[in-house]
Amino acid sequence: MDKSQLDQYLTNNKNPTNINKLSINTETKTTLSDSGGSDATKPTSDGFLSRFTKKKRNDYERVFDDTTPIEDRVIRRKASGKKQIAILMPFIARQLPKIFFNWGRWGGTPKKLIPLRNKDSKHQQPLQPEEEEEIIDELGLHDNDIISHPCSQRLIEKEKNVEITYVMIFNQDLEDKIPPKNPAGRSANGGEDFALMSGFQVKQRVIDEWRKLNGRECFNGGLQLISSYTPHKHDQHPNGPCFMFFSAMDILEREGFDYYFQFEPDVIPIKSNWLDKILNESVHAPSDFWQKGSLSRCPDEYAELGRRQDFHMNGNALYKLGDPKFKDYIERVKTFYPAGNDDMSLPGCATGLVFERGYDHTMYRFRMHPKNWEYAKDIFHYFQYTDFFQNKCEEVYSTRKLWKESPNTYFVHSKAVFMSPEEKMFRVLFYNITKSIPPMDQPDIKLTLDKYSKGILVKDDIVKYICLRGEYINRVKKGDLSRTCLELCSDLTFLRKFEQLVPRGCSNYFEHLKWRDMYKDKMYLWTSDFHAAPIACNRDLLTQVGIVTHAEIDFGNCIFFEDTCKNRLKVLHHDNWRGFSLDPCPNNLRREFFEAYKNDAEMQRVDAVICSHPPANCELYLPFNKSLIVYATTRLEFGRNDRFIDWRKPYMTPANKHRWAQWIDNLIRIAKNPRNVIAANNLYDAHYIRYFTGLEVEYIPSWCGDLKVTWNPKKPEFLLGPYRDNLDYPRFSEIEAWKHPIMKGLLSALDRTKSKLKFLRMRQAYPHYKLEDLTIHPGIVLIPYQLSIMSFFEMYRMNIPLFVPSKSLMIKWQSKYNNQFERIYGDPERLVFTPKERYDPNSNDFDNLNYWLEFADYFVFPHLITFDSWEDLIDKIQNKVNLREVSEKMKQFNIMQKEQLKDTWARIKNKILHYSGGAGKSTLPETMEEGLAMYDLKPLGPDIIEHGVEKCKYQ
Repeated sequence: MDKSQLDQYLTNNKNPTNINKLSINTETKTTLSDSGGSDATKPTSDGFLSRFTKKKRNDYERVFDDTTPIEDRVIRRKASGKKQIAILMPFIARQLPKIFFNWGRWGGTPKKLIPLRNKDSKHQQPLQPEEEEEIIDELGLHDNDIISHPCSQRLIEKEKNVEITYVMIFNQDLEDKIPPKNPAGRSANGGEDFALMSGFQVKQRVIDEWRKLNGRECFNGGLQLISSYTPHKHDQHPNGPCFMFFSAMDILEREGFDYYFQFEPDVIPIKSNWLDKILNESVHAPSDFWQKGSLSRCPDEYAELGRRQDFHMNGNALYKLGDPKFKDYIERVKTFYPAGNDDMSLPGCATGLVFERGYDHTMYRFRMHPKNWEYAKDIFHYFQYTDFFQNKCEEVYSTRKLWKESPNTYFVHSKAVFMSPEEKMFRVLFYNITKSIPPMDQPDIKLTLDKYSKGILVKDDIVKYICLRGEYINRVKKGDLSRTCLELCSDLTFLRKFEQLVPRGCSNYFEHLKWRDMYKDKMYLWTSDFHAAPIACNRDLLTQVGIVTHAEIDFGNCIFFEDTCKNRLKVLHHDNWRGFSLDPCPNNLRREFFEAYKNDAEMQRVDAVICSHPPANCELYLPFNKSLIVYATTRLEFGRNDRFIDWRKPYMTPANKHRWAQWIDNLIRIAKNPRNVIAANNLYDAHYIRYFTGLEVEYIPSWCGDLKVTWNPKKPEFLLGPYRDNLDYPRFSEIEAWKHPIMKGLLSALDRTKSKLKFLRMRQAYPHYKLEDLTIHPGIVLIPYQLSIMSFFEMYRMNIPLFVPSKSLMIKWQSKYNNQFERIYGDPERLVFTPKERYDPNSNDFDNLNYWLEFADYFVFPHLITFDSWEDLIDKIQNKVNLREVSEKMKQFNIMQKEQLKDTWARIKNKILHYSGGAGKSTLPETMEEGLAMYDLKPLGPDIIEHGVEKCKYQ
């Protein structure tokens, strides 16, 4: 069939049922299916059976082209009753090497596309062994050894109702025999130059390769070659691919195909049996579709995908034919985006927006456009995203990594597969350093790579070249540094050149050197809690076991603990209690926090981060590649789902349930890494964490010792504590506190017993107390508002006799007065069940309270004096308790426990340094995504927007 016949066919046969209306000249023609590509001619009027059945040729040996009669193509397909699938390969002549390379992976030795080094080079030195080992996994250099056979034996034997044809559509006329400028079709250096071949030579070359191809047996519909006759004015990128796409869709439908998979030359199957997968996604698909494919899985910077929030589906995709509504959709797209957009000569080929040339962009933007809302909402479901095909643009990838990360992926679209190792290395280095896509066509880049391929330059020279380019200099001026370039500042020549471009650009390098040599072999522990006491209470003991601590506390009580107030904290703020939950935009804040610290010299030196108040803010440090010590000193849901805390209520939204679930998942991931520690400073929170996560939690009491003051009673009054007991809530008045039934009970007991004992409330006696103020009283009576408080450890370490309500009395007070309402922060969902913890910690029922109060510090630490009533307290003080003996026992216990705690923290230090490779060796990742991947976490997406939360702009 020549071009005029094709035009007549496409014009007259809008419906394949009208095929018989076309008159075909059946005189002698070249029939490639019989001739094997020779010039022999044979009458074609004897039809399909005489040519195929009589010869008993295998179906896959059939070859169709524009000269093949229509009855051998369309009518035969319709008569077969089989589902027809086309594997469509659109191509131009110079792409043939890529196609043959691809075919070579089907079951033989893959062919090298082009010399991997400059073909004119006489010094083609291979990569040095150390270079090869360094980049071989990252660049996927073993990928060429991968065999991806098209189908399984099952498909050949069982799928009898499906016919699969390999269809190649050429941009010009495959019957054109006009001699090219170079008649032999050979390049000057003796290698094939397909761009110089005529259409007919291209066809013969394709058929020759096909006939010896291992894997063609999977295509029971054989090979079909189609000419698109792209007009000269359109035959360039991006008009050409657009013309061929719309032409191919029209032709394939009229040729009788039901589905087709567009398979451009730079789409590579990465697994065998990919035709089986295509059948499952098309003929056997559970739901109807028009297009099924991949969004761009490329860096956000590529064509500014992130900024534009571009989710367009790549044109290499699976399409369904035969639905008039889909054809209507295509026509609507062409009408909506007429010719002339962005200087495109064809309709439907550009949106007019930057980076949006191509039919795949118009097809996506059309259904996303507000003007098309009413129409699009009814057809949106026909466009289905999938991971069986991944569009990676031009990105370097490793097939073996993809197998692990995305087991459902069978195809990858990326120009990188045809790049030389040098080009791949350059792209990876360039992107890692500049965070931008390299302009590979620039002459100076080509020249640099040419010198590298010839051995004139080495890899370090390439790195220096990139670090001195404008793309990186612009990044530095924004305060964003590459560690790779920073390390080059030790090279005096580079330093001079670099600081000519960026004055003092290497200052950060010398800051890194200073921090690198600081603290020698000691572990450097960092915290940014919103309470100073958890770290301050352990600081002296940690110092004694070789741990240097640094605190950046943005909370008022830091003034009572030396060197804990924030000094160089970045991004994170208390912000009127919003910092506990990282509100209003937690994911944005986490990204900003990482960006602020990823090149920070001090953070580079940090070995571990400890999180206590709240423990959930360890999520900030997940991508930092630092050991994490989740050291709970209060409830696990603090800052995530804590709606019962008055000062946190303004920030509660429905999103908190999601934040809680995310925190539990992250905590379990943290616990799985042996470099991390999950602990609590009290048994209550240790069991509480186990209740909600199933994790075994280490109990490490706070030290708060070495206070240089100890019990030395000089005054007669017993103190009532702690400093805050919430008996005066919400007015916080000592007058109100004495009116509370619990306090009235004490006064009544003193009257009934005629006791001369004197009691003072701590805040009444000392509006601003010092620790030594507490030691001069005979004892402290605690009325707990919590199950564990930091001031308890201070009192105990000073050996002050402590009196606490018995468990039965505590339950009685809680049941009647709810004086321990701060015990319950929220009502988080129990997402992980463990039979080891049966009772609900956030319930005030007797059985639940009776179980959980057992873990309160007051019943875990020895030598505390419990009382069942106020009368019982008075009796024990006056008649039964030897206070000096109690204090001495507390002292001995403290001595013993200090040694135990030192052993515990020394063990933790050694463990962290072991898994970190030594002090200061845990390097910060270059990107947040790289850091999160260490916990198998995906990159952070936009923040969930709920009622009452400020709108968060994705950054």
